[in-house]
Amino acid sequence: MNKLEGVKYIGLDLDQTLYPKSEKIDEAIQQYIYEKIAEYKQINVEEAKQLFYSYYPKISGRKTLIELRIPSAENIIQEALENADIAEFLVPDRSVKQLLEQLRKKYKLALITGSNKEIATRKLMKLELPLELFDFIITGEISKSNGTAYKQWIEHYDGEVSEFLYIGDRKTTDVDIPVSLGMKAVLVNVKEVDDSLAVMQFKELVEIRSLFL
Repeated sequence: MNKLEGVKYIGLDLDQTLYPKSEKIDEAIQQYIYEKIAEYKQINVEEAKQLFYSYYPKISGRKTLIELRIPSAENIIQEALENADIAEFLVPDRSVKQLLEQLRKKYKLALITGSNKEIATRKLMKLELPLELFDFIITGEISKSNGTAYKQWIEHYDGEVSEFLYIGDRKTTDVDIPVSLGMKAVLVNVKEVDDSLAVMQFKELVEIRSLFL
């Protein structure tokens, strides 16, 4: 049996799901992190950058913040991914737009992102992805990390939980939480497939076409 049989509702993450990472995007995200370090340590941004690189990339960004005793390290990394000013570096990808247009003919599409409404709208405009591609949109004003956004998505359609599929790039917020609620999940834009995960994984978003179309 197809693991995705019975899916009627597809939700998509925005950041690093509808677009891939790039060097310039990484730099903008790191700048956001430097500013958070500077704010907490009450130092200038250049000093914060030097502190960050005293650990990174030998260890991850999250672990670096923990070593620097910055509170809520996981939240800061997630905030940086979602709220850093990266719109200017986003490049439209016609194949992504075509994929969403095709999926929309067969499924109810939702955008569920941790970016706030203003930032999410700006990113979508740069990616040339019209809001009208999505039947339902939940932005960062409603939390994904505590499951509230996913629950609201289910309640909006009042379907069976097993009919919902979420597509994202992060194991914690995009797989673990929706799966714990009974949904299906798929990871995209992965660097390497992790065989220990019981979900399908793809190197690029457009590769999911083989599952549905």
